[in-house]
Amino acid sequence: MLLLKRLVLFVVAVAVIVMAVAVSGLNTEKVTINLYFFQFELTLGFALIIALIGGLLTGLLMSLFQFYMPLKSEIRKLSRKNYQQEKLNLEQKRLEQIDAND
Repeated sequence: MLLLKRLVLFVVAVAVIVMAVAVSGLNTEKVTINLYFFQFELTLGFALIIALIGGLLTGLLMSLFQFYMPLKSEIRKLSRKNYQQEKLNLEQKRLEQIDAND
C-alpha cells in the first residue's frame, strides 16, 4: 500500500513538473511586475506558475486556520474532560472498594 501511495505521488509530481515546463515554455513573453518599492521582469509562464503556487499556499494556510486549529483546540478540551472523568471514575472505584471491605 505504501509503495502504491509513493508511486501515485511520484506520477503526480512528474505530471505537475511537465505541465509547469510546458506552461512556461509556451508563455515566453516578458511581463513587468511592479510591487511599488521595486519591480522586476519575468516570463509570463513563470509568473503564472508563481501565482498558482502562491494561491495554493494561501489556500492551505487559510484551511489551516479554518479547520485544523479549531479541531486541535477541541481535541485538547475533550482530552482534558476525559482526564477529569477518568479521575472521577478511579475515585468512585476506590470508594466502592472501601465500602465493600467494610
